[in-house]
Amino acid sequence: MFIAMGLMLLGILLGRLLRGQRWLGALSRCITPAIMLLLFSLGVAVGGNEELMRNLPLLGGKALLLTLAGVAGSLACVAVIRRWFRDFPPAPGTGNSPKTPVDVQPPHGGG
Repeated sequence: MFIAMGLMLLGILLGRLLRGQRWLGALSRCITPAIMLLLFSLGVAVGGNEELMRNLPLLGGKALLLTLAGVAGSLACVAVIRRWFRDFPPAPGTGNSPKTPVDVQPPHGGG
């Protein structure tokens, strides 16, 4: 794990140092195929592991249960927070914000 993190940090440092190099653009086009190759390799490794394949239905069921519990917990937290904070200030740029003195038009026609 530390090796992977170290390699990533080394890559970030190198990318920062080599920013603006012409060949760096060509390297960025290789990223997607490299990731696809890594995912394919991972699939081959998982498919070749007999014990993992035997336990895959159990692991998949646990993963589904964990996902559904996470979504349900998030929705419950949103419901609780919305009860506590009913009057949110309007988001900037939504058109629902109160008019500022610059936005207010002067009255027409005198009076």
